Amino acid sequence: MREPEDDMPTAELDARARADAALRRIRDGADPTREAFDLANTLNDESVSRFARRLRDLFRRS
Repeated sequence: MREPEDDMPTAELDARARADAALRRIRDGADPTREAFDLANTLNDESVSRFARRLRDLFRRS
């Protein structure tokens, strides 16, 4: 069964929806290592972006 999240850009999904979509792809035969790697990279990139944004905001206020 196809889920709506499978057709959405990754950036529009929250972390839980991304993980659920990755698990569905693994169940459907995708490479588990690749799915885990892509998911971890996406979540890491977002964390770094949020941290960098907060640092920029902090230094702008100073």
